[in-house]
Amino acid sequence: MVKDEFSTFKRHSAWFSQRAAAAHGGELKEYWRKRAQSALQPELPGWECVGPYNIAGRVAALIAHPTDPERLWAGAAAGGVWSSADGGASWKSCWPNWASPNIGALAFDAADPNLIYCATGEANISPDCYPGSGLYLSRDGGGNWELLAAADTHNLPRRIGVLLPCKFAPSKLYLGGVTHDEQDPAGLYGSPDGGKTWLRENSPSTCNYWCHSLTAHPEGFLLAGLELFGAQTGIWRSGENGIWKQLHGGLPAGDKTGRISLAMAASRPHTVYALVSNRVGSEVLGVYRSRNGGERWQEVGGAHFAAEGQPSYNNTIAVHPDDPDTVVCGLNDLHISRDGGATWRRASHWDAEEGSPQYVHADQHAIVLPGGKLIYAANDGGVAASEDLGETWSMRVRGLVNTMFYDIDVAPSNGKVFGGGAQDNGSLVTGVKDQKGDFLHVLGGDGAWMVFDPEDENHVVGSGSDIHIFRHTAAQHWSAEHWEEISPKGMKEDEHHQNAIAVLAMDPGHARTLWVGSRRLWRTTKDGRDWQAVSPEFDGSAITAIEIPPVAPGHVWAGTRRGGIFRSLDGGETWSGDLSGPEIPARVITRIESHPRKASRLVVTIGGTGIVSRAIPRARVSGAVPLTSGTENIAHVFLTEDDGLSWRPIDTPEMPNVAYHAAVFETHEPYRLFAANDCGVWMTEDFAAWSDISTTLPNAMISDLVYHHRDRSLTAATYGRGIWRVIL
Repeated sequence: MVKDEFSTFKRHSAWFSQRAAAAHGGELKEYWRKRAQSALQPELPGWECVGPYNIAGRVAALIAHPTDPERLWAGAAAGGVWSSADGGASWKSCWPNWASPNIGALAFDAADPNLIYCATGEANISPDCYPGSGLYLSRDGGGNWELLAAADTHNLPRRIGVLLPCKFAPSKLYLGGVTHDEQDPAGLYGSPDGGKTWLRENSPSTCNYWCHSLTAHPEGFLLAGLELFGAQTGIWRSGENGIWKQLHGGLPAGDKTGRISLAMAASRPHTVYALVSNRVGSEVLGVYRSRNGGERWQEVGGAHFAAEGQPSYNNTIAVHPDDPDTVVCGLNDLHISRDGGATWRRASHWDAEEGSPQYVHADQHAIVLPGGKLIYAANDGGVAASEDLGETWSMRVRGLVNTMFYDIDVAPSNGKVFGGGAQDNGSLVTGVKDQKGDFLHVLGGDGAWMVFDPEDENHVVGSGSDIHIFRHTAAQHWSAEHWEEISPKGMKEDEHHQNAIAVLAMDPGHARTLWVGSRRLWRTTKDGRDWQAVSPEFDGSAITAIEIPPVAPGHVWAGTRRGGIFRSLDGGETWSGDLSGPEIPARVITRIESHPRKASRLVVTIGGTGIVSRAIPRARVSGAVPLTSGTENIAHVFLTEDDGLSWRPIDTPEMPNVAYHAAVFETHEPYRLFAANDCGVWMTEDFAAWSDISTTLPNAMISDLVYHHRDRSLTAATYGRGIWRVIL
């Protein structure tokens, strides 16, 4: 079971980890493949992407064509592969809808740049997206893709951070990966036949170890940055008969060392640079340079990187192809040396004004130096470019719609205005700028939740991670200075940290009454000016769902990380015990949704982790698929008709057995119910028969749904492919 405080780097990773399906990879891949092969139902409308077209999400991999640097391919952490023909000025998706959208590494074939390898599963120690399904190949520059080596059948890592087609040894291909699950493999792997078969390099260790970086020398040896979580962590060099040797000369002790990135100078291959983090990954241990292929190393970073952080997550380095003394390091910011590391300058500023020549989004994951003065950098906000060796920068993200949204809300009074919290991108709002599909950053950091006043589109409350809540204060001004923090003053620091991505709710009948949950519910009736804790700690876990039925004044519902469901009938003055009963698994409650005309009818969706059920196995409603021990055929959507006194599962066997994240009722007759999961959106009119209405949705987790009463539209937030909308 995942703890609320779980993270290998970022605490808000718990939001994903708690919701993710345990046995996800094969089921998702097979479901997406079957859906891609089936024809769309002509009677169902298609979904339209509504942005953001000007703000991108995390890009983990980036490559530029070796003879045409304007041609780029970017691999998104949760949004597939994207291509650009104009240096990043515009982008389009080139990834199939049947393949894993979680990208870890990209590489050209050493002999033919039309052959592009793509490894799935991000390896940046950020467990907030699914692992991958293997290695893919395109033979036409990204137009079409095929599965080259499945992770399960070839026993490959499911989070691959580096691919190395070896130009000095035709047909040889190497990859390095990590794992967040001790049952999955990790380490350095080689293929002698272009990726058809693979062997693990066991010389460093026969047990799992991590490989983040690889580089090949023309003389035939490889250097690898390996984490073995002890004295053997460091830089290793390949030798004869498959024997690898750990290098020591001038390098820090392995037990002090963490993630390492390597870069070899193409114009002088004996010059190699290494960007080294400390063991806990919170500080830069140093930048090291070797002039003799790795035999001896010298620390050349000095004190310049003392203010940098989190190099276990953002850690990349590159050398200019024509100048072995021009090197670029990517951490939170980009740093450049023109003299082999003797001096450095901070070349980008994540904290500069957005759009200024010094601004580049924080957290660098890949750097490409095609030649001349051109630099590309991939980061948590997409792709940045400099045409003057880092003197000035521009974000190149137009059309790169890979934003990872936690939630979405649509202004009931104006369906053109909507927004939500986004991974790595703060809180975003659209409909307040001139250009359709463009969003505005309104709150920084990592966004969390957003709610709109039913009658006033300008009265909006948003939150950032760790339960920091802000209220919009000006009708025509949306920038960050027009938001006032209204976080509960009585909430202690440790309680802020109990729920990194906290759910907000606004009373539909009293818009100045707001609710937020840590391990207990907090309420304000004065628009955030005064908060009180109005519930016990329920079952001791974080509150993950809040519902206030619009037709039952005083009714309040709360769901928890451990699968608890609690109810108040008097506005939070008194509370029931746990009403979840034996039917609902002790897993995260992702949504509680009440019927728009019948308050006693509610639907609950659950995520994919945790233990199975409190009751003996029981059949689903259809009777066709009995539940078993383990995680097979667990129901994820539950209905009560009697105010929570009893529950029954209503999802059916043909629906995918993945995590479910949201449900919403149509607010007109016939009051259809829509449910969102890792594979798309489903609809039912009678709680018995369901239709897959995903049609043109991409293969991404659907994290939230909103039905708009006036427009009769359904808006879906995705975790990796932006916002989509359909009129039903």
